[in-house]
Amino acid sequence: MFSKLSKAIVGHPWRVISVWIILAIGIIGFSPDLLNYTTSSAGAGLSNSYQSVQAQNIATKYFPASAYGSGSIVVTASNGAALQDTDITSIQGLVSGLTSQKIPCVTSVTTSPKYVSSNKKADLVAVVYSEAAGSTCVNNASNTINSDTADYLRGTGLVAGQVGNASISVDTTNAYATAQTILEIFTVLAIVLLLALVFRSIIIAILPVVLITIIHVMAAGVTAWLAEGFGFQVGTSLDPLLTVVMFGVGTDYIIFLLFRYREDIIENANEGHTQILEKALSKIGVVVMSAAATVITAFAALLVASLQALTTLAPGLIVGVFFMMLAGLTLVPAIFRLLGKHLFFPYQPRKPKRVSQSERVAHFVMKRRVLTIVMGLVVFVGLALGLFGFKTTYNTLSELPTSTPSLVAYNTLAANYPPGLLGPTYVYVEGTSSTPINETSVANLSTKLSTTKGVESVLGTTYSPTTSPAAAQIAVVLSDNPYSTQALDNVQNSIEPAADGAIPGNFIAVGGTSSQLVDVRSAMTDSLKHVLPLALVIVAIILALLLFAIVAPLYIVLGVIILYISVVGVTMLVFVTGLGYNGVDFTVPLIAYLFVMAVGSDYNILMAARIREEHNAGLPPKEAAKQAILTGAPSVTAAGLILAATFASLLFTNIQILEEIGLAVIAAVLLASYVLTSKMLPAVTSLQGNSFWWPKHKITGAPPEAPEAQKEPESVS
Repeated sequence: MFSKLSKAIVGHPWRVISVWIILAIGIIGFSPDLLNYTTSSAGAGLSNSYQSVQAQNIATKYFPASAYGSGSIVVTASNGAALQDTDITSIQGLVSGLTSQKIPCVTSVTTSPKYVSSNKKADLVAVVYSEAAGSTCVNNASNTINSDTADYLRGTGLVAGQVGNASISVDTTNAYATAQTILEIFTVLAIVLLLALVFRSIIIAILPVVLITIIHVMAAGVTAWLAEGFGFQVGTSLDPLLTVVMFGVGTDYIIFLLFRYREDIIENANEGHTQILEKALSKIGVVVMSAAATVITAFAALLVASLQALTTLAPGLIVGVFFMMLAGLTLVPAIFRLLGKHLFFPYQPRKPKRVSQSERVAHFVMKRRVLTIVMGLVVFVGLALGLFGFKTTYNTLSELPTSTPSLVAYNTLAANYPPGLLGPTYVYVEGTSSTPINETSVANLSTKLSTTKGVESVLGTTYSPTTSPAAAQIAVVLSDNPYSTQALDNVQNSIEPAADGAIPGNFIAVGGTSSQLVDVRSAMTDSLKHVLPLALVIVAIILALLLFAIVAPLYIVLGVIILYISVVGVTMLVFVTGLGYNGVDFTVPLIAYLFVMAVGSDYNILMAARIREEHNAGLPPKEAAKQAILTGAPSVTAAGLILAATFASLLFTNIQILEEIGLAVIAAVLLASYVLTSKMLPAVTSLQGNSFWWPKHKITGAPPEAPEAQKEPESVS
């Protein structure tokens, strides 16, 4: 199959390039902007079976304003002193000024003496918007509120900041936009520099970046079409993840072909570049396709997750990897064909004059196979000890840069008010035709909630605006940060049980920030139960089909599982034990798992395929493994280094979830490429011998295993 495909692609490069040009013009020119289908809402997509969604449905039906954006302007003295009467007058003037502006999408701006904190050091201005947080109109209104507030308070000795879902949405979008710029610049520079160092070619250093940039824009356009057609929105984390994934795997696939192409040029110096390229593509094509298939299926497992924040990552990542696979198998070799020998300019491929690092590694691994495996396991086990500090957090606000305006405002609010005031919990009571709302029963429930564990106070009760109230809303302020684990535990274990069935005949549901996160936590647990085993099984099946074996995929999958445990361990060691975080973002363990499955399988596929190729060529198991290290390890380690550098860009975004994903993938890539794939896998295959490839392990015409003394080269110091 790949032999015919290689001849068609290499033989007709201009046809291939013309097709890609037409595709690029059509997709880039006519697809919508993916940003129009991007949301920062973590809880979007929970099904109606979750209580927070049921509560939101009641709120939307009877209290429509509660579904809109809201905010609180926290005002304090710049010197931290208690507010004076003149300060309160200035704040009242601020309210009047903002109200008179008649800012679009702002329903009301109000303050009250009861909003002043108990220590007299802070006052609040409540802002209610007329649309949901995240809409363009509310985003613009929130920005106007912030700028006008700063202008009005200038010279008064007061400072202010807005907190609430409207401002948090704006700040999250801005933070990710800044992060995207940082990682794009870092990624491009890292790839260009490392490719230049590895291949010493100007063209090779620049060409992949140009091609992947174009393919990335095309993939984003197709993802936007899918979002438009199927009516879903993607999370803010997709854009940076799609960038590093496409630049990472795209560079990997190009490197796989480049190394094989260069190797074949050296080994077949008398053949023409066209024939050599055809052979290289025919050999590496199945590896690239299989590697891409494992990555795609690993990401596809997200589709069975219970959270839309996870499921909507899948289409973009799948499209991105699929496009890179197609480009790696068609566009890239077509361009290589046109460039010919100029591809490696100014140097041409030649055999190294000195003993290479790969030869030293191959000699050591084959001489000390058991020691190699034991040393690798020691590394993995040592890193896995970090699991003793395993903690996750749902505090997405604290993951933003510390200078984020809404986070600064929240910290000011938390220092002067009960922290739960940022995101009150709402208990909704809905009456029925047979059991209408009874205000006495609602009042009794309110009193009961005020003494429930985790409740700081009950703000009050609001009834639906009808002659005979059909629903009631009880606003509850928690005693803990509404994003904290403690608040989530109190809502789940104390507040929800206290409200459940408290008024017979009425339907009661608990909503609000903490309740939504409780359901997100539950959905995340459910997602892990489905996604983890599904991805594992699918990857194992692909490996079995590629290698025509059953034992080999089992060893590889076992290695990837050990790799994942170590990656989670090192992530906890760095962020929880080392940096003192309250936990890593709740999505990181799952996202890290998919990347580990994809990356670990990617490199193992390349190495295992090369070992099998040498094995089928007649080499005994030990020599086949040694030759695979000599020829395959350089491409694996080079690809691993560049992919790690690509994800290193996430470390500079100043957004905790991206930093955590970045470190996890870097650890996975380096451990996979430098330890698991290039050393442990060859050692295992050589020790297992033909049984590693069971049931298809007999090699016709294979020479017998040579005596140890005849096969080992002299020790290289």
